[in-house]
Amino acid sequence: MSTENFIITKRDGSEEPFCIDKIKNAIMKACAASGDQLDAEALERIMSHLHFCNGMNVENIQNQVEVALMKEEHYNAAKTFIVYRNRHTEDRQTAQKLRFLIDYCNADNAATGSKFDANANVENKNLATLIGEIPKGDFIRLNRRLLCDKLKEMYGKETADRYLYLLDHHYIYKNDENLAGQLSVPPSPCTRGCSTARNLLAVIPQRPPI
Repeated sequence: MSTENFIITKRDGSEEPFCIDKIKNAIMKACAASGDQLDAEALERIMSHLHFCNGMNVENIQNQVEVALMKEEHYNAAKTFIVYRNRHTEDRQTAQKLRFLIDYCNADNAATGSKFDANANVENKNLATLIGEIPKGDFIRLNRRLLCDKLKEMYGKETADRYLYLLDHHYIYKNDENLAGQLSVPPSPCTRGCSTARNLLAVIPQRPPI
């Protein structure tokens, strides 16, 4: 399959033309850094395990590279690649938090400064409100993971994947996500939360396959 006109979706949602040479270079750098020998034939064997489609995201490609390296027994290179990804993830998270702190300090009030709760019912912006904002992103990710695991258990992986798709593409309002994800007090709120999520999915028209 030709990938000439493919695009990929970056982590920030932007798109750019697909470039297979970037993937090959990342594999070669991981092998070189770990001391794994890699000739052209070995590189092609690794690449043969990768499957591309138009619009696929960076995370999916990198996940495939990790698996492909291990299938070809380049375990040291796979470890190097994983460490590289984790380091860059930490760097991105640190940069995001720094940007949030700057934006919050420059915001007119606590509501406009909030990244996750623009309806925040807080009159004044101060250190206490800032401290309350910082962990919200982690709580949302934890809550979403718990809810998706339960959706998968109750209704199957397809429903859990569709729930994430609809959240990411703004078909489900984030306040509805909070309503659907009240999982902290088992067992009945967990069941009610998943039922709410299931109902939200049911009333939204089906979209093209993910």
